[in-house]
Amino acid sequence: MSYYLLLTRSITHAQQIASQLERSGITARYLRAPTGLSTKGCAYAVRIGPRHLQAAMGILRPGGLEPVRIFYAGEDGLYREITAF
Repeated sequence: MSYYLLLTRSITHAQQIASQLERSGITARYLRAPTGLSTKGCAYAVRIGPRHLQAAMGILRPGGLEPVRIFYAGEDGLYREITAF
């Protein structure tokens, strides 16, 4: 199953993002980011479904809760960074 990972700067940031998305009707779960996706040691991410990225960013931007980086996890299990969004 494919999904997006929204990398955050801290666990608190991840919790805030997940909470905001959940209140807006988007299923979001925070977790430790997979090894290798962050250069800053212990990182956290919020996982959302593949259809929800645009809506999620529209919800997060006005509140100043944008993620640090965004990755797409495809059916092949590889992570691809989304740079233009």
